[in-house]
Amino acid sequence: MGDYGNIGINAGYARFGTRDYGKVGLEGTLKGDFSNDNIGYKLSGNAAGLIGNGHGVNAGAYAGIEFGKQNCTQYNVGLMADYAKAFGDSGIEVATISGNTVTYSTEIDPNQSLKAGLEVGFSRNLCCDEDRKLSVSLMGGADFYNEAKLNADNNAIEYGKLNKIKPFIGTRAEYAKTVNDKGHQLYFNGKCFLSDGSTYGEAGIGFRF
Repeated sequence: MGDYGNIGINAGYARFGTRDYGKVGLEGTLKGDFSNDNIGYKLSGNAAGLIGNGHGVNAGAYAGIEFGKQNCTQYNVGLMADYAKAFGDSGIEVATISGNTVTYSTEIDPNQSLKAGLEVGFSRNLCCDEDRKLSVSLMGGADFYNEAKLNADNNAIEYGKLNKIKPFIGTRAEYAKTVNDKGHQLYFNGKCFLSDGSTYGEAGIGFRF
């Protein structure tokens, strides 16, 4: 099949921590074959803005190998990273840290996380039809996130910068359908990351050119 790429646009809903956001973004994918055309590679990246309930960003990257490309079911393994940082709408919230109750502005409350690790999964051409594909992946690795601390001098919350590490698990799923003879795709997707440090989930719809 050789090398080929796609550019996509997407929109949807995201939840980071305890806050809900709308999401609008861009993505790019590059695929190719090795000398054995049943084995190939995939490089992809995405970036999006989180809007509506405050503001923020989400971005991700993936680099991996695909096996069984000539079959109805393909398998993939690779390295992934996902970064999210978001703030709330202007307002005041109350938190208890180290037994002390403090108030703080959500505008300066950065919910931030960098997750990096391994991704394994499969893609299935439904009814062996290359124009309809379901993809599912599992992910796991390290979650680097902010730790909230109380500054007793001014009774305020302060945050480190990705200074804590916890393990995470995650999943990603997508259904894509080719809609014309140019190979353009309409797709529906979702992903979810869980850890003691931070949680992130989303669902959306997109179009690839």
